[in-house]
Amino acid sequence: MAEQNEKVNLDPTFDEIPQKNPEISGPGSGDEITDIPKNQKQYENDFALQLVETLIAVNNDEISTFEAINRFITKPELCCFILFARSVPLNPVAAVYPEGAFLIFRGVSVPKSVNLTEEKLSGIEEKIMADHDIDNESLHLLDLPPEMLNAFEIAVAIYNSKAEKVRASYLAAVKNAKSQVIEVSAAIICVVIIITTALALLVG
Repeated sequence: MAEQNEKVNLDPTFDEIPQKNPEISGPGSGDEITDIPKNQKQYENDFALQLVETLIAVNNDEISTFEAINRFITKPELCCFILFARSVPLNPVAAVYPEGAFLIFRGVSVPKSVNLTEEKLSGIEEKIMADHDIDNESLHLLDLPPEMLNAFEIAVAIYNSKAEKVRASYLAAVKNAKSQVIEVSAAIICVVIIITTALALLVG
């Protein structure tokens, strides 16, 4: 009998950082002063990766909502994290194949790394708003400092690219799994036919 073992690569690594639009500008936060390194582009890239990696860690249940929020210090950073979480798709990788084992086959697990659920998004928003005096009136992209707005756009591009790659990998694993089920099923049917024919000849 044949078993199938399908795995999807969930390693949240990022090979490339998309280029941002250098013309983007916006007003500062007003109340908060963010300590920006001299190399602003490096800050934007680093903060973008921090946004993406934090959300993926939450999706994977590697860290709690509380731990995720503690990765950000200032009010603009927290606002940016909420806005980023709101901007990414919810559950972009839908299950199209059994996840659990069935008969002699193994299922294909749905990747969690980019599958942000509505429940987790609500938990992030409620926790930040309750503990840091933030409401929906203060959550506007153009209220973010320019360098943070640039980081937001980079983070969205990275996350969406990652989501598409994970989705493609999952669908490829499902396609392979279905092919193996068909092949094994066909082989079993052939064996049954051969045995039945042989028995019929012996009896005859």
